[in-house]
Amino acid sequence: MIKLSEIISFMEERFPPSYAEDYDNIGLLAGRGGREVSKVLLCLDCDKFVVDEAVREGAQLIISHHPVIFGGIKSVTDGSPDGEMLLSAIENGISIYSAHTNLDSCPGGLSDYLCSRLELTPTGPIEGSAGRICTPREGLRLLELCSKIKAELGIETVCTTARMNRPVKCVAVCNGSGGELWQAARAKGADVYITGDVKHHMARELYLCEGLEFISVSHYDSEKIVTELLFDSLKERFGSGLEAVISKADQSPLIEV
Repeated sequence: MIKLSEIISFMEERFPPSYAEDYDNIGLLAGRGGREVSKVLLCLDCDKFVVDEAVREGAQLIISHHPVIFGGIKSVTDGSPDGEMLLSAIENGISIYSAHTNLDSCPGGLSDYLCSRLELTPTGPIEGSAGRICTPREGLRLLELCSKIKAELGIETVCTTARMNRPVKCVAVCNGSGGELWQAARAKGADVYITGDVKHHMARELYLCEGLEFISVSHYDSEKIVTELLFDSLKERFGSGLEAVISKADQSPLIEV
């Protein structure tokens, strides 16, 4: 058994809270720091299905990327899905810890991990500490990059404004919802921008923007590999002393039909 406080100390060393955006809500969001943990369930989003899975798995801790408590909360009751989820976790002795924008932006965090999976070499952030400006391998073309994204994220399609045979010189990457950074990405020389949650009016702007193409994937698909990063990080630190399991119940709220 490992103290939850030890796991928290490691998480804050590996993904420093100082990298979190001001609006974020990270850290231990439910549970007691002094309790002991032998099994942790890893997910992008924690909901009632994930908590039920943690109960079945005998996990004492859930680590989620997206915070389970984000906006203002005035009550925890079974009158709402989030309240029911939190009650179930607490009643079953399951703690919940969330690492969000700090995990995205810190060195070796999700932004860098996504770039490494796509075989892109980061040279710096897009803005502040968010996103990455990257150098691709020589001779890379748009069609190859789109194929690489689909293969690494396990998805069938991406959305793009790009000309498939266009050579790629500089790539900006922002997992999650990063559409608002496109101008900063362009100012830093990016000719391709990979991100999620691109709204229609923004897609029109990007479509008409000379010199910058974009590739859009869903928010969920651009971040679901966070569980693999967490799994590898915890195994490297705690080895067999802590059993880490990637959630199977954590699914995108949207499906293609």
